[in-house]
Amino acid sequence: MRASILMAFVALAGIVSQLGAAENLKEGNPEAVAGKQVLMKVELPAQAGNARRGEYQLDETKTETIDFWFFLPSDESAKTDDGFPLMLFLHGAGERGDDPERVKSHGPAMLCDDPEVAGAWKFITVSPQCKSGMDWSPLQMIKLIDLVCESYPVDRSRIYVTGLSMGGFGAWGVASVAGDKIAAVVPICGWYIPERAASITMPVWAFHGDKDPAVNIESGRRIVNAVRDAGNPDVVFTVYPGVEHNSWTQTYANPLLYDWLLSKRAPQTISGPAPVAGKQQLMSARLPAKTGNAFWGDDKIDPQQKEDVKFWLYEPSDESAKTEAGYPLLLFLHGGGECGDNPQVLKKYGPPKLCDNPEVAKTWKFFTISPQCKQRSSWSPLQLMVLIDEVCAKYPIDRSRVYVTGPSMGGVGAWGCAAIGEGKIAAAAPLCGNLNAQKAANIKIPIWAFHGDADPVVKLETDQATVDAVKKAGNEDVKFTIYPGVGHDCWNITYDNQELYEWFLSKSVVK
Repeated sequence: MRASILMAFVALAGIVSQLGAAENLKEGNPEAVAGKQVLMKVELPAQAGNARRGEYQLDETKTETIDFWFFLPSDESAKTDDGFPLMLFLHGAGERGDDPERVKSHGPAMLCDDPEVAGAWKFITVSPQCKSGMDWSPLQMIKLIDLVCESYPVDRSRIYVTGLSMGGFGAWGVASVAGDKIAAVVPICGWYIPERAASITMPVWAFHGDKDPAVNIESGRRIVNAVRDAGNPDVVFTVYPGVEHNSWTQTYANPLLYDWLLSKRAPQTISGPAPVAGKQQLMSARLPAKTGNAFWGDDKIDPQQKEDVKFWLYEPSDESAKTEAGYPLLLFLHGGGECGDNPQVLKKYGPPKLCDNPEVAKTWKFFTISPQCKQRSSWSPLQLMVLIDEVCAKYPIDRSRVYVTGPSMGGVGAWGCAAIGEGKIAAAAPLCGNLNAQKAANIKIPIWAFHGDADPVVKLETDQATVDAVKKAGNEDVKFTIYPGVGHDCWNITYDNQELYEWFLSKSVVK
């Protein structure tokens, strides 16, 4: 059950990420002012299905305008180099509608409007309003969290969700689909579907009044016990004797709650030293495990299982290609001969070699990541897209300028990423690789492929068939360079060609 829920969320998240609604929140909204709550709007994919029954669906063909209060702290004592902690507050059924002032009736939205409290409030706080007759959509809220993180300085390891009554149900729901994104959840007088309990793996502190006439305490106790029984060891349930439905006032007035929240962190997806401009450094990313073999057309990942992927990271000292949105990002995928557990072998050729050369590195313009594939494995485009997302989330990357390249097995991987990367990848340069015609027909992004006509390993004809399939499907931005007399090693001549990098930088994702 849990695996299927998470896989469904991954698929939906992939769809949502390509929607036109996914824009920077700073565009079209008032400027955030430290210490002041500001009303903002966001276009999100429309919810479909019945959230109360756990039918978490989004209709990618429609959007909904969501009002939300945004608070940027003036107290920076909890801010780190990664940013502020973030709190998402979900109100109860009584605050639904089209009057955002009602959201400030209770909870964090009310506290952030109190100048005395707001002066010491440590969380970037987002308090959306649910429409009349609707319930909270966890998938919408995850999308809102992502947009806030992309637009403002948020420490993604410290994202917290809380809510009261209907918002307590919503907080449980966000926790059930959030995977490793949420560091802790605080549902107040809420209830939830016990069958979804196994998906709630982060720390929980739930609250309920034992005389609650609106949401019977047994409903709250049932989900708490189900989460514990599913193996979550960090679950606290506070019951207020004699308290009816309003168990939120004393909960949000308790300073221990906020200390507890700040003590919780989500597992770091990317670990390693802080980037140093002009220096290539070894990092590690904890990514969804590959459960299929993309080389044979069976590309699958399981968010419930994790595997550590080592990669070289390079931040340029040359900032000439950096914009306000960030650096261009280049993902390099090595060939089959460099698979294993020794990342040093990646520096034999291509961007990892170039970034290690002080003379070349001086003018290298790309934030560059070069992962290593395990022995007896192949590149998974699905896993690589997750890596791209995580790198873009953690570092100053211009998401409209993400490029992929690689030779041989890495060429196959680059073709594969191009096939699923529309809206995320601006261009791809596969070297001596190929892809089957059916998948190649999905490639809509700019392509510049390279191949030696004397290649004895990957025959030129197979790559030519891939290029032809892409063109036949209507993609007019396709180049194919064939090197006369060159064998399998066409990568040195290609990566030494400055024209390739100028071509990359001429391409961007059109929003």
